[in-house]
Amino acid sequence: RHRRWTSDGGVVSKRRKHAHTRHMARDLKSSGNAAKARRQARRSAKFNPKPAAAALINVGDKGQYDDEYAANEGENGGKGSGKKLGKRKKTAGGADRADAKFSGAKKTKAGANGGDKKNKHDVEKPREKVDFSQLNRKEAKAKSDELKALRKPNFALVQELAVMWERMRGKKVSKNDRRELCDAIYAKCVGKVPELANNHKGSRVVQAVMKYGTPEQCDGIMSEVKPQMSLLSKSLYGNFLVRKLIDGTNKNDLPALIECVKGQISRLARHPIGSQILEALYHPAAAKEKRGMVFEFYGPEYVHFRASDDVKTLREALLLKPVAQRQGMLQHINMSMIPVLEKGLVSSSIIHRVLAEYLDVGGPSSKAEAAGSIAAAGLLRMMHTKDGATAVNLMLSYAGAKQRKGVIKALKGQVWRVAQDDFAHCVITTLFDCVDDTQLLSKGIISELKQEGLEEVIMHKNARRIILHLLNPRCTRYFPPHLLECVPDPAKVKQDAEDAVEALKRGGRAEKEAKKASGKVSDSDDEDNDADEGDDDDDDDMGVVDDEFNGDANDDDDDDDDDDLEEAPADGPDFGVAKKPANIRRSELFKQGLGKSLIATCSVNAASMLRSNLASDVIFEVAAGGNDAVFAEAVGDETMVELYEAIAEAVLKSMSSEKVDEESGEPLEPLHTNFFSSRTLRRMALEIKHPSFVPTFWNGAVKDNLKTWVDGHGAKVVAAFVRADTDAKTRKSINGAVGKLVDGNDVEAWSEKFFRAAPESKAPAKAKTSTKAKTPAKSKTKK
Repeated sequence: RHRRWTSDGGVVSKRRKHAHTRHMARDLKSSGNAAKARRQARRSAKFNPKPAAAALINVGDKGQYDDEYAANEGENGGKGSGKKLGKRKKTAGGADRADAKFSGAKKTKAGANGGDKKNKHDVEKPREKVDFSQLNRKEAKAKSDELKALRKPNFALVQELAVMWERMRGKKVSKNDRRELCDAIYAKCVGKVPELANNHKGSRVVQAVMKYGTPEQCDGIMSEVKPQMSLLSKSLYGNFLVRKLIDGTNKNDLPALIECVKGQISRLARHPIGSQILEALYHPAAAKEKRGMVFEFYGPEYVHFRASDDVKTLREALLLKPVAQRQGMLQHINMSMIPVLEKGLVSSSIIHRVLAEYLDVGGPSSKAEAAGSIAAAGLLRMMHTKDGATAVNLMLSYAGAKQRKGVIKALKGQVWRVAQDDFAHCVITTLFDCVDDTQLLSKGIISELKQEGLEEVIMHKNARRIILHLLNPRCTRYFPPHLLECVPDPAKVKQDAEDAVEALKRGGRAEKEAKKASGKVSDSDDEDNDADEGDDDDDDDMGVVDDEFNGDANDDDDDDDDDDLEEAPADGPDFGVAKKPANIRRSELFKQGLGKSLIATCSVNAASMLRSNLASDVIFEVAAGGNDAVFAEAVGDETMVELYEAIAEAVLKSMSSEKVDEESGEPLEPLHTNFFSSRTLRRMALEIKHPSFVPTFWNGAVKDNLKTWVDGHGAKVVAAFVRADTDAKTRKSINGAVGKLVDGNDVEAWSEKFFRAAPESKAPAKAKTSTKAKTPAKSKTKK
């Protein structure tokens, strides 16, 4: 019942009577019967087949073993292996069986049936391994090619094409020779392009034909690749050919190429290689084609019928759907996106778009679920696009403390690079809005910005917004509308979470009241009620409602306590929304060293920052004390006065300085006449409410050089100080000094010309002028 080894390495086997014995443990199944040797023989037969001519003979054919037995008998002097060979018996099919070598051996089942059918449990005779150490280099190469030819299709053709390709791509090849080689290669590739594209060398050969071939040859290759484009997009070597086709395709012909992957967009997005091809198709496509590719994630109906031109977003598509079908549409998106997020294939722009639209219509639980489905390192690959940054910010706003901490740790060593990106810097601003652990923010983010140098951060157009967001959050002067769309409003986030929690509580109370009114409810009815609650709940689109939310409303009274300000988990009753007030969070960050560092940077670089169109905003916000005077309270009045003195001193020195601009080589313009600095100083005089600024700057920089200020471009700065809100002593000093230099000593009238007239005074004049300008003909036409 067990296999037996012959003297020459052959195997005699029988079919086991019971199939379940194959699943027995090895030590019990074949102990003491050379099981290890048989397993080794099976592995050898499977992975190292013998490339000899005998391997091509069918099992059971006559003469299969004659040569082997003759050679063995000759080596042993006719004695064989010490056992007498019995007479070979032919089966009903006329074939000699290997089992008949031993005298008295029984026929196998296959031999008894008289056919050539091989027993599936029989182990093929292990072929002898080739000892390449005994062969020279040329013989070893030939033997290796012979082995590859047995198991690789088109091996000989690929080898032939590779030789021609090596000659064709040489730098010293003439154009005529390259043309002849390209034509010869194309002639051999016709009809086999998809097969060759799956080979390492074959793919490079076909790409060379695309590079050096004629337009007709390129069209011929493209016609063969198009039907197999979705499969080649997922091939390890074929994807390079597809990428070559996309790069060489005209923008007008790109829609036809996108049609080749129609219906396969979501599948390609889940494939590591296919997602890269998907990005190569999506990036150069027109808006209409992009919208069609995105809508394939929304349901199979959009694959076949497409969406109308009026529908541009998921929200618009949902509004056109009946209420009963909206949940199913969101479920389809969820099922399509979860594998993509779990695999971390989030680098494609189309994924950013789909995820941003899905999270925009989803409730807090949907955002928390998405945040838990993707690793922190995956978020870093999404934040470089507008849609990606929007999706990341939405997930962070409702994520738990553990997930946010993972993102901050993943940013280690990358903070400065992220801060310079056009959209990724918005993610850092969102972390300042939703993370309560200010120590973690200081060590993980602010410390790296300090290491890079706050002066360089302040001078960068994108990185400076991180500092400006802490000083004056969500200010439209520094954040344009397209960036504010990427940063969720903390007040709205908190309100949405509270509404979701209240809706869940109402659903739990309604269910309890229904159970009390009807008595005991069956399990099936209970499941129906849960399903109805999910349909009626407008907030929880895709989220999973935990059992704890179905409890009594009084169970969540402890959430209002202010003793514990730590962040809530993403699946908790607050959906991870931060509890600490924004002003307290900002004040703690400034007190932990950021405030003093900003004061020191602004004091040392006051002149250069005032001349910069970017850094001037930062020095103004620092001097103003931040929104709600949070910065001024954190650093103290004495520190603020030191900053004001440094600004006044820098302005005073610039009036007599002879420094030369390093870039242009021209003398630096004084700060009171420079375009950017004069406007910043004017803004400081009008908007800074700190009582020490106007007296400090007036006495330190303006009072002794008032004539120079009034006669030049700095007159508008002096006019701003005339209107500035300050103490009576400083007011009297300003009016008296300015009155001596203006006509009629009328300071108010002199300062009026530097400010625009009120809109109310201009409106009647405009209306009157427009009425006079009307002609009778135009009046008749309008009537």
